[in-house]
Amino acid sequence: MKNEEKVRKWPFLGAAVLFIANVDLVLVPLVLKSSDLSFWSMYWIAMPIANLEIFGWFYFWKWFAWKWLPATEPVKETKELVKSIIELLREHGLLGTIIYKVRETFKWATSPDQKRSLEKWGHFLMLFLGFEPFFVGGRLLGVISCGAARWKAGLVSLCIGNAVHVYVSIKTWNLFFYLLDEYKGWFILLGIITLMFMARGYFWKKLKKNQA
Repeated sequence: MKNEEKVRKWPFLGAAVLFIANVDLVLVPLVLKSSDLSFWSMYWIAMPIANLEIFGWFYFWKWFAWKWLPATEPVKETKELVKSIIELLREHGLLGTIIYKVRETFKWATSPDQKRSLEKWGHFLMLFLGFEPFFVGGRLLGVISCGAARWKAGLVSLCIGNAVHVYVSIKTWNLFFYLLDEYKGWFILLGIITLMFMARGYFWKKLKKNQA
């Protein structure tokens, strides 16, 4: 850890802010949807911010790959692959937990399989990762790949795909809130049934554990 202390750590806090200020999960559903703006007003607010977020992540991951890692001890294999956030916070504190999670994410995004995909598909892969609406980590994978490879040109394709992604994201949230408003009772019923099944599973496991 002594070597790590020589390297500035504030970019990790910046990364935490970028993550919290996510356009898909925070800006669109929690901020823009409550402001009674038109679709295109939301789009022209969200799209530039989403692309600025990509550039922010790019410079963070470039710093992490080319300054932080070479100046610190090699990335350690964790004793447990899955540890709860509460345990990490208790053991390492807030900043230590952020650093731990960043290291794990970096290892995932720079694995040999991911590198081969980037070399094979290049800009086409960046367009897809920028656009894909299926999982949250697409743009994160793309921007880490670009940052680790110092590939600024890849950000152009990523941002073009991201512009389409923001369009789909706003449309999806519009549909979600419409369905929530129209079928609120059914959503509440589904939530109650889900909680009942979760509670049943919890108490069933506890009962079997006590009987063992």
